[in-house]
Order: sequence, then structure tokens, then C-alpha cells
Amino acid sequence: MKKTLQLVDLIPKEKLDEILQAVNEACGIGSVIADTEGRPISSESNFSEFCKNYCRATEKGRQQCYHSDAYGGVMAMDHNEPYVYDCLNAGLVDCATPIIVDGYHLGNLNGGQVLEGPIPVHEATGRAKAIGIEDIDGYLQALNKIPRIKRARLRKIVNLMSVITQTISDLAIQKMLLAKQSKEYLNKLVNSVSDAIVSIDPKFIIVMSNEVCSDIFGCPLENFYGRSFLDFLQNGEVIKECIDKLDSGVMDNCRVELTALKNDSTPFPVQVSISRVNDEDGGGVGYVAVMRDITEEKQIEKMKEDLVGMLTHDMRNPILAINKTLELLSTERLGPVNQNQSKIMKLAINTNDQLGSMVNAFLDIFRDDNGRFELHRNYFDINKVFSQCLEEAALFVEDKKLEVQFNVQQPVIELYCDLFRMKRTIGNLLSNAINYSVTEGKLRVSTRIIRGDDPETLPLVPQKLLGKIESSRKYFLGIVADTGYGIPEEYQEAVFEKFFTVNTEEGLGRRGIGLGLAFCKLVIDAHEGLIFCRTPLGSNVGDRTPGVEFHILVPYQEHPC
Repeated sequence: MKKTLQLVDLIPKEKLDEILQAVNEACGIGSVIADTEGRPISSESNFSEFCKNYCRATEKGRQQCYHSDAYGGVMAMDHNEPYVYDCLNAGLVDCATPIIVDGYHLGNLNGGQVLEGPIPVHEATGRAKAIGIEDIDGYLQALNKIPRIKRARLRKIVNLMSVITQTISDLAIQKMLLAKQSKEYLNKLVNSVSDAIVSIDPKFIIVMSNEVCSDIFGCPLENFYGRSFLDFLQNGEVIKECIDKLDSGVMDNCRVELTALKNDSTPFPVQVSISRVNDEDGGGVGYVAVMRDITEEKQIEKMKEDLVGMLTHDMRNPILAINKTLELLSTERLGPVNQNQSKIMKLAINTNDQLGSMVNAFLDIFRDDNGRFELHRNYFDINKVFSQCLEEAALFVEDKKLEVQFNVQQPVIELYCDLFRMKRTIGNLLSNAINYSVTEGKLRVSTRIIRGDDPETLPLVPQKLLGKIESSRKYFLGIVADTGYGIPEEYQEAVFEKFFTVNTEEGLGRRGIGLGLAFCKLVIDAHEGLIFCRTPLGSNVGDRTPGVEFHILVPYQEHPC
């Protein structure tokens, strides 16, 4: 424990005042808890009029009283017992007992302000003049009111005070041990995290850090303290900008990615989260920065980029080559083909197109993650797009023996959209519906234009999405419904997340790599629309195969031409 530690750091002043009040009620004397210099720590409890209005009324008198209280504590320490003595200011009888905490003398419990007998007038007058008292008569009158107590009784009182100081010491030690344990626990907690934690003062000087800092910066902690935090950053201006925002109140926490420097100046990427530390009055006393070495994350990100490059280059080229070969065969440029061969080649072409679509979906999702996803929009007949997608899926529909229903509200619906992305979205939804429908089931597709306040559509929209629909706006509504095993309600939002698949109790869930619906949501979101699914629960639908309806809502505006 540091010698500069104060008693009030361990025991609140209010608690000390409460203890003194109990002493006064029991003993009827004045008392005060003072530091080792005699300056009061507690309130001056039950002080006599003589001491308050005269002995301590002048600066010289007050300093003499402090000196006397300090003297009593020193003598008690020297004698190793409570000490009764004559006050060095007015000659009253006082007593003192020291407060010792963990071997350190932190203060004294001073009491007294009593007399065994009268003090001669000439002696009292001399003491009054020595401390600058002008009202000598008032001084003497107040002195005559000081209570008389035999020294033997005062010694009993001071013995009681000794027990009280021991109690105070015990309380202080308990508080000190608790604080020490809390600090040790906090240190263990701080040092158990995998991120580096650094505390800096307003001038960016490092005042505290956890052990992780030594590992990631390659610098012993004793050489880490006292240095500028900016010495360990390649672009310290970014941190200065963050701190300006924290100081101005623009934000409570600032998170950035930048390049840090090891002790040997080796650069490495880090993510830094920095916050301001305020005192009780709201003034800034420093900042805390939490840093995470993201070298591994950057390596994984580079691997992802390399993987996308492989998929979009090394895979797309073979897919295109296969497609060209199949086209040559199907157009009979290399020789005649019979009807069955033609049918198989169309199936292969469609499958190859699906593979190409999967690669393109992966690429678009990656572009979106990196902020490079862009739409190329124009007006296209969306009914025609649905028809083309159904035609391309005809062989799969035939293989499943599905009944197809395609209902349109109007023959032509010109939608402002990215044709290729929208076609792949519709193709994904149809492919899912075909794959997960039971054999000899139904595939129902419909398109129409609705208003944002359409009474038939709104009840079907999930509650979370209703706030995104403008009642005065027109929307294109496309629905693709199957007769499969359905999607449980708890998964109907999650199916649009990347790499998410659903399994049912029957083992006939929706399986795959989990990118198709994620791509669909990406495209519809980019068109400022909504996509959601629901499993119908009407009585006219079988319990085992209620099916799934996928709805897409895209803002609609009339073709300007």
C-alpha cells in the first residue's frame, strides 16, 4: 500500500462522522479524526465553544491546534499506547490514539477539551494573546465553561477510543483487501482477453495496458508504458480524428481499421475501438483503445478473393466451353441428332446454365459484400421473363410430372429492372419450387400490379416488412408456389441468409449450398423491393405437403414512352 493513501480512501467521511457521534454520546467529550499532520478528516464533533470560537478562530490558533493533535498521535505511536497530554495551544487535557492500517500510520482519533483543574488567569491570558485573540474576556469566560474530568476517567475514555480506532483500522483493512482483490480480479479479467487494451492520457501517452500488448507489439510492458501511442501506429492521424469526434460528442465510440507497428517497426493490420474516459464531472481524463490483430482475417479475406477469382475465371471458362459444345451438337452442325438426343442435350444445356448461374450468384454476393454490386436497369416485360424461365425448366417440370399454372393479370408488365439478375432470381425460385415439390404436384406462378394498400396482399406480408411498403405506390407482385414439404415459420426469414439450409423431420428439407435464396434477396433488395416466403395453412392444402409461396414485391412505374 502506498503511503500517500488517505484514510477516507478506505472509509467514507460519513462513516467516520457516524463513529464519532457514537463516541460523543457515550463519553461527552469533543473529538475529531485527523490526519498525521493534525488536519481534520472527519467533522469536528461536539467541539466546545472555547475551541471553536477562540482556539481555532485565528489562523495561528488553528495551526497550533493541528500541531497539538499531530503531537498527540506521535506520542501515542512512541509509547505504543493511547496518550493523554496537555493541549499545546490552550493547555486543556487532550488524548490521542493512532489509526494504523497495514503498518502505516494514516491518522489519529483525538479527543478531550476537558480540564482537571482551573488554569491561572495570567497563563490563560498569555496563551490567548499568543494566538492573536483580542476578546480576552470572552476567551476567559468560555474557558471557565470547559468541563472538569479527572485524568483517570479520561484514561478510561481514551482506552475506549483505542478500541474504536482498532475497529476503524479493521474496517479500513477489509476495504483495502477488497479493493486489492477487486484490482487483482480486474487485472486477471483484462489479461484474459485476446485483444490488446491500452489506456492513454490526453497527450496520447500510454499509462496502462494488458499483457496481450507485449505479445502483439513485441515489446516488454515496462518499455511500453510512458511512450506515445502514436509511435505504434503507421497512420496516427486516423486516431487523432477519432479523438476529435469523441471530444466533440459526435460519437461515444470510434472503430477503425489501420496499420499498427511492432516494436521493430514491422507493420500489421489492426481493428481499433477507442472510447473516451471521463471523470465524475464529465471532464475527459484519457482514452481506452481496444485493438485486435486482424492479420488472420485479412489472410482469409485474401483467400476468399482468390477463391472468387478461381470461380469466376477458372470455372466460367469451362462452363462456357461446355455450353458452346452443346450448342454445336443441338444445332446439328456436327451431324443429325434424334429427338431423344435433342431432349438430353437441352437438359444438359439447362443444367450447365444453372451451374453458370450459381457461379454468377457467388460472384454477385461477393461483390455486394465488398460494395461493388451494381444494377444495369431498363424496361423489360417481366411476364415474358417468367415465360422464358418456365420454358427453360420444362424438362425438369416434365420429369417431376408437375402441373403448371401461370396466371397473369395483364399480358404485358414492363418492369424497370436488371434483366439478367432478375431472370436468375426468377430462375432460382422456379428451380427451388420444382426441386422441392412432390411428384405430380403443382407449380403455381402469378404476376400482377398492386398498390401498397392492397387489402388482399398486405395480410400476407410479414409484420417486420409492412413498414417498408408505401401505401400510395404501385408494386409488381410475383408469386412462385410449390407443393412441397414447406418451411417452418421459424426459418422463413433465415432461408435468405447465406449458407443456410433447412431440414424437416421427414428428411426432405431444402438442401444445397445456401446461396440461391441469398442471391434472390440481394437482387430484390437492390431493386428496393421485398422478398419473403410463407407456408400456406389453409384447410384446402394437405398437411404433409402444404408447399411454400415465395413473394417478390418490386416498385413499379409506368414506362415513360
